[in-house]
Amino acid sequence: MLQLFQRPLHPELFKIHASEQVSRRAYEADVWLIEGGHVIQFTAGKTQLTEVISTLPLQLPDRGLVQTVPCRGEKYHETTIGANVKYMISTQEEQLTQTLYDATKHEIAGYAAKRELMIADVPASGDNGGTLSVLDIERRSHELLVQSFHLSDDNLMVIKTQAIVEVMKGR
Repeated sequence: MLQLFQRPLHPELFKIHASEQVSRRAYEADVWLIEGGHVIQFTAGKTQLTEVISTLPLQLPDRGLVQTVPCRGEKYHETTIGANVKYMISTQEEQLTQTLYDATKHEIAGYAAKRELMIADVPASGDNGGTLSVLDIERRSHELLVQSFHLSDDNLMVIKTQAIVEVMKGR
């Protein structure tokens, strides 16, 4: 599930496994790997945008919620927030067989380790199966690109996203 907010969300709402701050002249961003997903909080001037992608149900406030978009199948979404931020995301959700899921998980974990990407590998516990989340972050002067992979052992689901948050020049 993709949720977009036009405000920041408090870190206490999430179980954060890894975090990174990005600071450029045109914007600042906090990127968190959370259990079963990620959060990107992006600020450019007075414009704020928060992207939440999660494979697990989250209890988040409605205040500032701009859109909720299921990640089922393949989707592309584009919107402008405020006067100066363009947000584009493509999502792809795939349900795999156990064999294909295991091979995909192994391949993504290897790719993440080799490239030293942001990773959260949460083992199964109690009622919950394990999850693997990987973020590939590209920091440009006026845009932030985040490619994500979220795998859920419970339902053999893989969610891939590619988001671009761009500060439009001259606005």
